[in-house]
Amino acid sequence: MADKNAVFLTRHIGNTTYKVRVYLSETAEETMEDKILRLIRNDGLANQPECDIMELPQMSRPSERSA
Repeated sequence: MADKNAVFLTRHIGNTTYKVRVYLSETAEETMEDKILRLIRNDGLANQPECDIMELPQMSRPSERSA
């Protein structure tokens, strides 16, 4: 399988190095930000029944889409 749509990201957190392979879809209708937020919401609600969805984003910088 060719990795023409794969992107590699490397991050150092503490003493651990993470190398992540990300595959990009040419037909995706959901942005990466939307996907991450959906995953956080779904995982948080599935594992923590007392969790709720925040009304306002809790970010230290504006979203890239807000420009």
